[in-house]
Amino acid sequence: MLLDADAAELANLGYKQEFKREYGMLSTFSFALSISGLMGTIAITYLYPLWAGGPAAGVWCWFVGAVGCLCIAWSVAEITSCFPTSGGMYYVITHVVPKEWVPLLCWIDGWLYLVGALTGACSTDFGAATLLLQTIAMHSDYSYSPSRGQITAVAILIIITHGCINSLPGSYLSSITKYYCIINIGTTIALIITMLVKCPEINSREYTFGKVINSTGWDADGWAFLFGFLNVSWVMTCYDATSRMAEEVHDAAYKTPLAIASALTTTAVLGWVLVVVFTLCMGPDLESILDGVSGQPIVEIFQYSMGKTAATAYLSLSFLVLWFCGAVAVCYTSRSIWSFSRDGLFPASKFFYSLEKWSGAPVKAVWLITLVNSLLTLINLGSVTAMNAIFSACAICTDWSYIIVIGAFALNAQKMGVEKGPFHMGVLSKPVMFYACLWTVFVSVVFIFPNYMPVTKENMNYTVVIMGAVFIFAGGWYYFDARKWFQGPVSNVDEEYEEVIEAVAPLRTHNSHLTHRISKKTEANEVITEEKQ
Repeated sequence: MLLDADAAELANLGYKQEFKREYGMLSTFSFALSISGLMGTIAITYLYPLWAGGPAAGVWCWFVGAVGCLCIAWSVAEITSCFPTSGGMYYVITHVVPKEWVPLLCWIDGWLYLVGALTGACSTDFGAATLLLQTIAMHSDYSYSPSRGQITAVAILIIITHGCINSLPGSYLSSITKYYCIINIGTTIALIITMLVKCPEINSREYTFGKVINSTGWDADGWAFLFGFLNVSWVMTCYDATSRMAEEVHDAAYKTPLAIASALTTTAVLGWVLVVVFTLCMGPDLESILDGVSGQPIVEIFQYSMGKTAATAYLSLSFLVLWFCGAVAVCYTSRSIWSFSRDGLFPASKFFYSLEKWSGAPVKAVWLITLVNSLLTLINLGSVTAMNAIFSACAICTDWSYIIVIGAFALNAQKMGVEKGPFHMGVLSKPVMFYACLWTVFVSVVFIFPNYMPVTKENMNYTVVIMGAVFIFAGGWYYFDARKWFQGPVSNVDEEYEEVIEAVAPLRTHNSHLTHRISKKTEANEVITEEKQ
């Protein structure tokens, strides 16, 4: 058996190399950038700050929110550099908290992430379907108006296409992904230029940066303003999604965190420029934008600023960006389910811990995601507001799955002997990590409140309901059953691997602090085996 340096590093983390490493630096950066989506994801969530506080919220919610989101992203990147495995943040818990807390915290973190990843993929595809059909309606001068059933059906079709592409060998998605970043950034810059050139009337500086218009029904403008943070928090989430691909990346300890940090920084900067341009070019009549025929403010803004033909073209490109964002969301979520199944966290773990021989992909996990997200999309048939709550659930669940680990890492990593990886923030690490935790707690409180007043069953924020159902399911399962056998991440490295690791030790250039992980994992497995017996 021959192992390269990456496989040896993974073995030191306690796992065998099972995926093929198909991703280089460009494709990894592109994968990380595709998760945020930029033009497409900003387009479908720009309505939140407009409702919350008008033009000023559209601009400043992104600026302020992006700082907090970048603190989470860079924290995740540094931690990933220490532990480049498909388990992501969930795996890190085993090395930054006391042993007796590992099973419970791993269980909580794993389920938070799974819910966030699933709702993220589902909300992306739902947003893509809505945008596509509203674009068609706009192009037809609204002689056609999509129904809830049509939007739901198209969303499910999009979900199925993502299941199909993610069932193919990883090299297919890697090849497509490689140049996606160039197309994404290029089309975003082209959109900015086109809007500025063609817009019939550019809004004033005072209106763009200072006009607050509260359309939520809340009396306090300052409080309503905060709901606009959902725009940036939803776009810049799933930070460790790229780390879920770490076992498929060459030189993962360096390239994976570098891709996360650089891609999210690109999204933050270019995204702010984009929302400023949206606000400059949307015209002075906010009410007509919010109450437009399409129900999608971005459709009204594009049509006003560029005319029907150009608007149709750029909205179509936004849909393609969203489609690809959804495709990679299924990709990293399937790797998460696969890695969790490897450790016994997921139901029917033995069934889902498998890679198809012909494709090398976790196809069973892919089609489980396809089924679950299709069922979630059916919520739209009953309530659009409840469907929109999935956006909030995504942001809250994923971000909490990160800060549990970020907080523990900042407090305990050094005293528990975890050395920094090749990518780190130096003396800024702890301040950035602590701010990331404070920011997440703050926006999570905001996102569970009703967005509109007075509250009715139609406009209620159903985020609490969704999250409550998950906590009852996962928490009940742990209390009544899983706590008896679940121990957290479990090594699958055998004696043959241990011998080969020593042979390739000189190849390891990063993460030398991981050398003794095998023996620790082996001891843990022996304890688990004894307990089961």
